[in-house]
Amino acid sequence: MEIVFILLLVFSIYSYALYPPILWGLQKIGHRPWKQGDQKLSVSLIISVYNEESVIRAKIENALELDYPQELLEIIVSSDGSTDGTHDIAAQFKDPRVVLKSFERLGKTECLNRVVPEALGDIILFTDANSMFPKNLLTNLTKNFHDPDVGLVTGWTKYVKVGGGEEVTGIYAKLEKITKHWESSVSSCVGADGAVFAIRKELYKPLEADDINDFIIPLNVVQQKKRVVLNPEVFCHEEATGSDQKAFRRQVRITTRTLWAIRRNLSFLNFKTYGFFAFFLLSHKVMRLAMPIFLIGAFLMNLFLLGTSWFYYFTFLGFIFFPALGLINLFGKADNKIASICKFFLITLSAQFVGWIRMAAGVKDKTWTPQR
Repeated sequence: MEIVFILLLVFSIYSYALYPPILWGLQKIGHRPWKQGDQKLSVSLIISVYNEESVIRAKIENALELDYPQELLEIIVSSDGSTDGTHDIAAQFKDPRVVLKSFERLGKTECLNRVVPEALGDIILFTDANSMFPKNLLTNLTKNFHDPDVGLVTGWTKYVKVGGGEEVTGIYAKLEKITKHWESSVSSCVGADGAVFAIRKELYKPLEADDINDFIIPLNVVQQKKRVVLNPEVFCHEEATGSDQKAFRRQVRITTRTLWAIRRNLSFLNFKTYGFFAFFLLSHKVMRLAMPIFLIGAFLMNLFLLGTSWFYYFTFLGFIFFPALGLINLFGKADNKIASICKFFLITLSAQFVGWIRMAAGVKDKTWTPQR
């Protein structure tokens, strides 16, 4: 029982505390860079929207201001049944590069299945309405496709304060960025940043209606023997907004859809077929999403082991103290980095546990409402 308890604790911290150092060592030993060039490829920039009247004008203006040959850029507004003024605002732009594709409420993924085949670009760039690009983004992005082995390029999101330019990117986002960069340096990274990632059009495969596109599209690219890479020079800006409740609901939805995706794609965990990528998928996604299960198991084991050693009283206090500190921060009674980290894990792990329950109950999410 003690051995099982220790193993559960190790499994609980593995994805966040042990996997990154292992990955750092791997990329030092097996560094595999990809070629970059300065060729200009035709790009179709797809903005997925649902009732985005508050930001869609700024997003289209931002796209039109990108430093890239006009004849090589197409901007598609893919509307999933918007009922506000999103369509009217998009229609006001008379620039021939801007195209509005409106559908009945189908879900973001099903809309992409219809839009991508009609897109004109050799490269399809996926983004969100509230994600703003620096002027040189397309140049920094397309140069990675000079390597014929690269099938998908993702970037990362730099969060800034509302109304100001000060960066407030959190520890989790920074960890995701460096983890995916190291994975890319060895083989392919796991998943993409949904706000900024691009694929060679010929590699796009139709998705299931409930697929989480920024996870399944990269898997499909890996399946076609092409690399998925993160370039740190490719990023977007987003204002750090949203309440803890919205963050919780968003994480529940992401977890549910990701678990379904993993369940349908267990073949990618075959080390013989996918090598390092199978290890990355297991470590980065599977072990991370299983963290609440491991912690619950470890806590129950801890209860049985109380009284056998002082060590188990110490670990039991940890199980109580850190969630309590997260709750205190959640209610605004503590404001420091440790308490903030505890709150992040409390929200994330609770949402992941709910996601497991929803997946087990057969719940599938096909439509989405942006959490602003």
